[in-house]
Amino acid sequence: MGKILLFASFVFVVASGVLGFLNKTKLDAARESLASVESKSTQAQQAIAAAKKDLNDANTSLATVKAERDQATSQATSLQSDVEKAKAEVASLTTQKTAAESQVAQLQADVQSKQQELETLRNAQQTPAAQGPSQEQLAIQKEQETLIAQLQQKVDNQTAELSKYRQADDDRKQGLMRPGTEGKILAVNPAWNFVVLSLGDKNGVVNNAELLIKRGRQLIGKVRVTSVEPSTSIADIVSNSVPQGVVINPGDRVIYQSAE
Repeated sequence: MGKILLFASFVFVVASGVLGFLNKTKLDAARESLASVESKSTQAQQAIAAAKKDLNDANTSLATVKAERDQATSQATSLQSDVEKAKAEVASLTTQKTAAESQVAQLQADVQSKQQELETLRNAQQTPAAQGPSQEQLAIQKEQETLIAQLQQKVDNQTAELSKYRQADDDRKQGLMRPGTEGKILAVNPAWNFVVLSLGDKNGVVNNAELLIKRGRQLIGKVRVTSVEPSTSIADIVSNSVPQGVVINPGDRVIYQSAE
């Protein structure tokens, strides 16, 4: 009986050992599985965080693109308005030029007519049969001389205006700009590195002309004209011409100085 109990105890101990070994193996496997799950969970969370960041970046980029698109649309609308305004200004200037030329011709004819009247009056005064000019004739002569002087002054003024217009037109046709031509920046597109200027074809602006950008008396950069409209133009900001930290703003002045 004692041997049976001893054998049973031995079997129980062996069985307990085997069972413990099996349980430990299962526990280790479970721990490894849990560690693997936790690792995959961490990786999944990291992937989710990265995806959220990419989504936020994409939304930010989309918002930036939309803002740039809206700005470009606004600038295009503004430029179109400027073009229409410029066309009206060109038509008005053409009409004014024609009227000025007509006025100069009329004034010159008036001057010639008054000079002939004055010459006739003087000849009448020098006729031997005449007894000398009367006070009325002298007053008329003085009035004629004053009128001729006034008409001549008007002719000179109108001729000077026409000369300036014709000189600007000749400069434009020859691809020249007058030194000292000055305007301002109407709009800035930092994304594409260009500006819109208040100067155009009627101001003698030509492609590839370089203008200085000034704020007060300070030189803050240069631009190079790439496209010319009647009263506006588009210019690229010249690389490395703007000091670090300086931002070009609408309202900054631009001025053309010929290269010596």
